[in-house]
Formats: sequence, C-alpha cells, structure tokens
Amino acid sequence: MRVEVDTSLTVGDLIELKDKNVLRVNHEYQRGLRWTEVQKRMFLDSIFRDYSIPAFYFHMKKVQAGSISNTFYDIVDGQQRVDAICTYADSAYQLIDPSDTAVSRFPNFVKGKPCPWAGQRYNELSNDLREKLERTKVIVYMLETEDENEVRDLFIRLQGGTPLTPQDKRDSWPGNFTEFVLRIGGKPQVPKWPGHPLFDKLVKGNDSRRRQLAAQTYMLFDSARRKAKFPIIKSANIDEFYHQNVGFNDGSDEVKRFEKICDGLYDALSGRQKLVGHHLLHSVLLFDSLMDKCARGWEEKFAARLHEFERCCQEASKAAKLDRESPLLEYWRSYAQWTQNSADIGNTIQGRHAFFALEMVNLLEPKGLDGRRSLSDLEREIVFYRDRRLCQHCSMDGTEHDVQWADAEVHHVRPLSEEWRINVRNGALVHRDCHASVEDERRTFRSWWENRGSPMPPGKSKSLGRTLPPDGTSVEFEYRGRTFRGSISGGQIRLDGPGNGTYKTFSSASRGVTRTARNGWRDWLVRLPGDDSWMRAEQWREDQR
Repeated sequence: MRVEVDTSLTVGDLIELKDKNVLRVNHEYQRGLRWTEVQKRMFLDSIFRDYSIPAFYFHMKKVQAGSISNTFYDIVDGQQRVDAICTYADSAYQLIDPSDTAVSRFPNFVKGKPCPWAGQRYNELSNDLREKLERTKVIVYMLETEDENEVRDLFIRLQGGTPLTPQDKRDSWPGNFTEFVLRIGGKPQVPKWPGHPLFDKLVKGNDSRRRQLAAQTYMLFDSARRKAKFPIIKSANIDEFYHQNVGFNDGSDEVKRFEKICDGLYDALSGRQKLVGHHLLHSVLLFDSLMDKCARGWEEKFAARLHEFERCCQEASKAAKLDRESPLLEYWRSYAQWTQNSADIGNTIQGRHAFFALEMVNLLEPKGLDGRRSLSDLEREIVFYRDRRLCQHCSMDGTEHDVQWADAEVHHVRPLSEEWRINVRNGALVHRDCHASVEDERRTFRSWWENRGSPMPPGKSKSLGRTLPPDGTSVEFEYRGRTFRGSISGGQIRLDGPGNGTYKTFSSASRGVTRTARNGWRDWLVRLPGDDSWMRAEQWREDQR
C-alpha cells in the first residue's frame, strides 16, 4: 500500500469534492452519522478559532469502464467531520454563540474573545469569514492500493486497541479540572496520581469509574455549596463541566474543603465494605452539611448508621419486588428506585438526597454546636432540596416560583413537636415574603398541604386536568442500554427511532418499548417547552395536583 500525506487541501476543497460526488462514504468503514448538531457546531467553531483538525484518511479508487476512467475517494476515517463541514456549507445549522448558555457553556476566557461568526449560518457569513473557513488547511492521508484488505487492516489498527471509556478520553484533556480529578480519583499506573483513599479504597468499580465518580461528586458538591439546582451528571454534562472549568482553581477554599470532607469521610468509613457510587455521593454532601454545624461525635457513628440505611433500602427493594407491605417501603419510593431509574438526573438526585439526609440525621442524632437538638439550618436545607427550590405557598395558588437560599424559610404546617427529631415532613419550603403569619392563612395552607400529600386509593387516579404534559414537551426513557426519545404532539406521545410509535399514556409507551407492564410515570423524563431541565413524568404529575 502506498500512503501519501497531502497538506495542500483545504476545507473548501473537501466541500467541492463532496459536492461533485468524488468524495464518497464507504459504509464498510463508516457506520452512519452519529454526531449531534451541538458536536457539529462545536467542530466548526474550533475551525474558526484555528484549533488543529485531526487528519482524514481517504482511499483513492480508480474506476475504468471501456475508454472512460474516473477517480473517487472513499472516506476511511473522518466521515463525521466531513459531514459537519458540508452540512454547514449548505447552511443547515447556525454556529454556536458562546454567550448563549442554554446551548453550550464555554469557559470564561473563550466568552471574552471576539466571535464574529457566532449564531451565523454559512450564507450569513461575511466574505472574510467565509474565505477564512474555506482556506483552512487540512491534513489528508491518501491511500493507494488494489488490495482492499490492506485498507481494512489499517482501519482496524486506527480504531483498534482497548476501547476508551468517556472518562479515559477526559483524562487526556487539558485543563486544571482534569488534573484535579486525576489526583482525587486516581490512576494507579501513574505514580503521581495515586488517588484519594476514599475513592481508591472505598469505592466499587474500576479506575475509570472511580475517576468519573470523583468528577460527578465534585459537580454536585459545587452545586450544593452554591445552593443551585443539582446538575444532570450524564457523560455529556460531565464533558461540559470539564470544558467550562479548564481554568479550575485547584487551590481554592472550596477544593480544600472538598478534600477535608473526603478525609473525614474516609476516616469515618475506613475498614468497612466498599461503597456504591450513590451512597458516596450523598455521604459527601451530608458531611458538608454537618461538618461545621454539629458537635463532634456523630462521625464515629456514621459507618454503622450508613450500614443501617443500606439495610433498610435492601429490605424495601425486596418488599417492592414481591409487592408486599413493609414499614420500610418509603426507602424504596423515595430513594432505592431512583438509584435505578433516572439516577443521573438533577431533580432525582436532589429528591433522593433530601430523603437520605433526613433519615441519616435521624439515625445519627447529631447535636448542634450550642447543645440544642434542633438543627435549623440543616432542616431548611433538607426541605429546600425536597421541595425542589419551589415556594409551596405559591404552588398552592397554582404558580411556580423559585426560592433563592437567602430567601428560603421553612413553614411548619402543624405546631412544632418537642421531639429531638428534625421534623421536615411537617415543614414546607416558602419564600420569606410568603410565610403565612395570620392564623386563617395557616389553616388554609395546612388544609391544602395535607390534602396534597395524602396518598390516593389503590387503583384510582386523581383528576389532574391533563393526562399528559403540553404539546412540544420532549420525552426520554433509558432501558437496558437503549435510549428512547420523542415528543408530545396532538395530546399523544410520539417516539422517534427505536420504538417509534404513537401512545396515549406514558405506561402504554413503556409497554410499547419494553414489552412489559410498567408504571410509565416513573420511567419517562420530560422537558417542558422553553425549559432547559428534565424532570420525571411522575414529578410533573405531582405538580399538577
């Protein structure tokens, strides 16, 4: 096989070769288009910023028919990039605007740089920008051989080896957050990255999984410290956090506190069996809440109480599976089932953490620094997360208003108990300006709250005004490694791709794609029109009551 490196070609040449059908897709090497529109837009943005472009591999083929001959080039490696360039040249999509945080978050140093191509389609570019794009040089390896097996062998070598996990790829990215995760999560084969013992010795999973968990844990810790909405911690969202934090301050007070929490949690759990990821996530967040607010002593009981919490979850899961009554079923309803369904969605993690924190505090019985049994700040924090940062007084009036932490208060629906237990089940999150002070208002709110919170009789559903969210709502469900997506249109769920079809209810949609009877309200995530966050369908239904 003869290989030549051609450095004379440009982006404009690629566009012309594709337009003239000289550059072709060989489906033996290219298994279909996989890049999302955001990935395409980011790639084009990188070209405009003069970032280097990976090399392309083309197999030159000469076709002879009688006295007529022609030359074509099969794309061996680089189809996604060629498609991104050519579809942009057809003005199929706009480029990303770094100031538009709803689309993609850029590091601050990128936001501060000029971006004259932001938001523009190809046909909207100025002549200078269009010329800049089309004159950008590319590197192409031209392969010449009559033996197709040589090309196949090269392709396998290019794509071969041990497949990289998403976290393995992140480990090679530049930036301070990458270095921080490697140092905390650990990469044992590299001496300078032994990892913090909390992740190295006490977390289940391989090295890559532990580093990903370290990144996810810090993402949640950062949000909890700012009292912001918990983020989605799926792979794409972790990528975005890395990108946004290339200038991460590894020596900040927040990082020092995170490491201090890891030290304390490792000391408290040292010697016990390894943790699953979700228990570590919530334990780190709870340590952060208790560390400076309680008198010493609770740390010594943490391992035993966490073991008790795990046992309750296991027993509740067994009871739910066998469909039998158990006093522990709340552990299934509020925690265990959400470690299996929608486990990496922010709203799910937030609700799960509120339950974890409440149960663990009741088990630990920590004392405030002043000796009091009531920990008002922690009580407020648990209610804040449980009620999804929404004012419940406004919810009673049929509106949704976010509550900032500085304005958050806990309204005790019934008179306060004298017991030591934190009575958050009797508390509702309200904005300080909405906190009822008149007895009539208190009675009205109590009536609404208790009716809202009462369980429905088995087999009956409460009228919610809507059976599905409004048209334009996006829907998503992950099942056995497959993701089913669609939207609501004409009052029905319409699925795209795998499982495509039209369904009248979430449960029928679940049955359609899984071939099993399921509670679809618990399966599907929904994103309402104009909203950038996902929630469980069940959560949306609860909000309609």
